[in-house]
Amino acid sequence: MKFDEIGNVMQRENLIEALNNITWKVSRPRQVVTANLKLAVLPVEKKTPCLVTDKSTLTLTTRSWLNAAKTLEDINLQEDIIQKELPQNTFLWTVSNRLAKKGPKSVPAFLLRVPEGLFQALYEAEFKQTQVGYLTFRNQVYLKVLRGFVANRWFLEKIFGLSPYDFAKGEVEGKAAPKRTASNALDLAEEKQASSLNYLSIDKYLQTTDGENTDKIMPYGAYLQLDELKTKGIQALKIEALDYDLTKRGGINLLMLTTLELMAGYFLMMESVSQEDIDQGRILAQQTALESPYAKDNLKQAQLFLAELAHFAAQVPYANAQKTLDSLAYRLKSPENTPAAKFLLNLGNYTAQTFILNQSKNDRQHPQTVALDTNSYRLLAEALLAGEDYQLILNEEGIIQVKNKLVKHGLQTSSNSALMTELWQNKQVAKALVQNAGFTTLEDVEIHSKAEFEKYFPQFEGLAVVVKNARNLSDEKTMLFRLPPAKETLWNCVQAYLKAGQVPLIEAVIPGSTYRALFFQDELLSVVERLPKSVVGDGHKTLSQLITLKNLTLGASEKATLAVQGWGMDTIIPRGTEVLLRYDATVGTGCRSLEVLDELDSSYVKPLKALAQALKLHDGALDVVIPNIYQPFNPKEAKMLIFLSAHPTTPLEMHENVVFGPQNIAVKILERL
Repeated sequence: MKFDEIGNVMQRENLIEALNNITWKVSRPRQVVTANLKLAVLPVEKKTPCLVTDKSTLTLTTRSWLNAAKTLEDINLQEDIIQKELPQNTFLWTVSNRLAKKGPKSVPAFLLRVPEGLFQALYEAEFKQTQVGYLTFRNQVYLKVLRGFVANRWFLEKIFGLSPYDFAKGEVEGKAAPKRTASNALDLAEEKQASSLNYLSIDKYLQTTDGENTDKIMPYGAYLQLDELKTKGIQALKIEALDYDLTKRGGINLLMLTTLELMAGYFLMMESVSQEDIDQGRILAQQTALESPYAKDNLKQAQLFLAELAHFAAQVPYANAQKTLDSLAYRLKSPENTPAAKFLLNLGNYTAQTFILNQSKNDRQHPQTVALDTNSYRLLAEALLAGEDYQLILNEEGIIQVKNKLVKHGLQTSSNSALMTELWQNKQVAKALVQNAGFTTLEDVEIHSKAEFEKYFPQFEGLAVVVKNARNLSDEKTMLFRLPPAKETLWNCVQAYLKAGQVPLIEAVIPGSTYRALFFQDELLSVVERLPKSVVGDGHKTLSQLITLKNLTLGASEKATLAVQGWGMDTIIPRGTEVLLRYDATVGTGCRSLEVLDELDSSYVKPLKALAQALKLHDGALDVVIPNIYQPFNPKEAKMLIFLSAHPTTPLEMHENVVFGPQNIAVKILERL
């Protein structure tokens, strides 16, 4: 193995590490099909940087430019989102062999970009003195790598080929012999076109192409005119010689990216291939595409090329190099290990098309959701569909970036200070802040011991009260008493929190409904009435059956609430009768939501905004009690608007999945970013 001048300079100047900084942009065009193997018609046409839909074809493209790990993360995220957005009973056709001729080709396109810093360092270190312009030098380096890929396209077909039949031409089992990769097989006209392509310079390439490239590996630039490759430079290499991986959602696996990276580095540093190598490589690529998936032809040749890559990798500090080499060696150990052969062996009693359809159905029915909170996921989904820029920043913290703005948990921006967020978590401190601004709060007290309970019990004796967590969201231990509880009953509720190492809060209750007001960038987006968990009788089922039917669970609070109402589990509930499982309605204990923003008297908007401003809450939610939302707000009436608590974020689902039909709050947030 011998490095050429570029390889020697990279070794001398310690530039080899830059090969770990290759970046990607991957497009995946796929047909959308029905359960009876017909092309579906997509209801809406879209054309955004990441999503294009056209009749029966859907194309997803990752954000540019990402490393291999981030590219796969983006592919998985896009796949999750689009699977949920597809029309009912339609599925993504997950392989490269199209089901029908209609629409564009259906092979993944890998855009591989060499780090710009590497070009600059090479040019300054050695090649500037040749008097060749930087743009010309850069184009020549890309073309050198491209020639290596064209000469060895057969290797990619051998390793990744997975399209045994050309369904669009009517090929099926029993009527046509399976191929390794029908998507890469060329007809006579395509072979002729490929043989005429010349990659010695960008001028020669432009002279020998009309925009089509049946080599399936070509120079790429996001330009309106092809000849701008010469004046503005090649931006990346476009590789369309790999088939989708049927076993991976999104069709792309890490082995594809790391193999292409390893080969790109090899072709960059090694001596350039000759035109004879390219011509022979094209012949071998056609033979490989057409060969039986079980063929042993050229297996030794592929193993020898892999040995060269391994020798090269031993001198280059590639991440994942050994894992990549081991995976490639496994596929070349036996023909049965290659993707096309494994596909045929796994068919069993299914036809190829039915097998693929079943895989497509499974992908849709069992989404492999990216580890991200629901709010962030919802906002990312709307950003993708709307064509807005986005990226994942810290998944585990729920921090994403949309429209160049950081958002936490799909709602919170940098507008809210960390200090205020910390204060809101202490319900009594938050109440003190709004009291100073002239708003009404409910009487409450924190309990830290039995002695404190004895001290403060007379203050709440004879009152309707609620016991809840003083520091965090309400949970299953929360208990609301519509009638004044006995002292022992109240202590048992308080004691449950103390035993759990939490601080309980006893709070007075007054007549009225509880509402959650959602703010984003100081705008009131939604006001929902929180409705307690309940079941409604049909005159036939017992209470136990109704609870089971709604998949609800009963804790101590639910059982106590039912006992107070006098309902037994075997009681048949009369038709239309609502049975409350809890009196409180909080996120932590489960509740239903009713959107009331349009019903809320407009006079409440101003005081709600003033309440948020008093807390310096620009993004987040306020819990309030309003006795009558239809009665105009009167600032002289203290109990017309009562503050309960503030939250830096809230589940968007609470404001979207509302009674009487869903609404899209994520879109409203996206519009205001």
